[in-house]
Amino acid sequence: MAHDKRLLKQEDQIEKLKEAIPDWIKNLERPETPMLTPKFGPLEGIRVVSSGIVIAQPWTATKMAMFGAEVIHVERPGGDIHRRTAPNLVRGERTHGCDFANEAVCRLSLGLDFKKPRGIELLMALWKISDVWMESSAPGTLERSGITPELAMAVNPSLVILRVSTYGQYGQDAMLGRPGYDALGQAFGGLMSITGDSSGPPQRAKAYTADYLTALHGWAAVMMGLWEAKKTGRGQVIDNSQFEAVHVTQGFQMPWITGEGKKSAHTGNKAPGFQPYDTFMCKDGYVFIGALGPIIYSRVPKFLGLDPDKYSYENCSLDEAAVASEEGLEVDARLREYCINHTRWEVEEALNKAQIGCCRVMNAEDMLKDEHYALRESHVPVLDRQSGIPIRVGGITPKMSLTPGQVWRGAPAIGEDTTDIMSKLFGFSEKEIQEFYDAETIHRTEPFSEPVVEPL
Repeated sequence: MAHDKRLLKQEDQIEKLKEAIPDWIKNLERPETPMLTPKFGPLEGIRVVSSGIVIAQPWTATKMAMFGAEVIHVERPGGDIHRRTAPNLVRGERTHGCDFANEAVCRLSLGLDFKKPRGIELLMALWKISDVWMESSAPGTLERSGITPELAMAVNPSLVILRVSTYGQYGQDAMLGRPGYDALGQAFGGLMSITGDSSGPPQRAKAYTADYLTALHGWAAVMMGLWEAKKTGRGQVIDNSQFEAVHVTQGFQMPWITGEGKKSAHTGNKAPGFQPYDTFMCKDGYVFIGALGPIIYSRVPKFLGLDPDKYSYENCSLDEAAVASEEGLEVDARLREYCINHTRWEVEEALNKAQIGCCRVMNAEDMLKDEHYALRESHVPVLDRQSGIPIRVGGITPKMSLTPGQVWRGAPAIGEDTTDIMSKLFGFSEKEIQEFYDAETIHRTEPFSEPVVEPL
């Protein structure tokens, strides 16, 4: 079976490309896997090369690292640009981006400059001893440097290649070369058009939603690619676009426009067609209350002491007209009045006791102090090895009963594992490694292994 020519354009050149592979790479034996990371989790034995930047692709690799894959993140001189994205950790010896500190845990860092004469050789060596290569350059960028999927498959025919971009590797030519990042994925994928209050403009989701959705699609796709490689020995190219990762999560949008000729706009938190489904202000902040469907809604009038027949689902929550009716507006007003006279916790306890879905709108301080978060280890302590600051980062999800994941190390310093990778994975001598450093093909920053400031 041939590859999709839109994703592997010159499959017929793979055999010829094998002739250009240096002999030392051809003869390179795969070392034990993992070699430089702890042995744990269901992905133990998988080695991943990650050469992209920012969130979508690198966090794909991190998700695999959290479950035991040995992930080598290749960083250009100066490190991944996301290391400098605000807000920053500034209390340590070196400033470091908070997002990167959260998203780069469990990864190794190799400092490598592809533009140096032997830089591409070292990347080829990584392909040879790995199972997966992930990258996130704009389509055509790597190809202009001679780094192609065809070359990667010439080096390692079973390599699974994940290519992450905002608009994909093929489609309308004018789209492919554009700069791309999270907010553009949200905009083009449709999420932004339905986010925000109706009185204002469309809004982006403040978390990097397109990036994270892309990463979750990405590592699922990689696992499918690895399963196929296990069965057949054949690797393949995976095209993972941000806008499509967003687009497929837009629920009713496409059925509604194609089936009814209707489209939704940004309407804020309040659901226009049923209630209650919105944020409600309390004495000390907000809660979200959701009563989806007639069974749960029927508990709301009872909770508020309203006549269940007059304030029925059909009269108050069936559709937009019911929500906007005199009775529907009365339900909303009574519920808001109840909330504003109670604390978040009082409202949450009372409504959940009545089997009406309700939860505090949690901020970072709430999450840090919450017992449920703590019992589930939803965030865990690590040392950020670039800045030297002790922090907490997102924990392992999902939980597994037999082969659980681990957060075994904080984000690495730039290129901190370079020497170990060169010696233990490639077998270079100390003298040879120093020559690579002297030529500035590789680089390394000394990590902090102990906190330089006290935890907050």
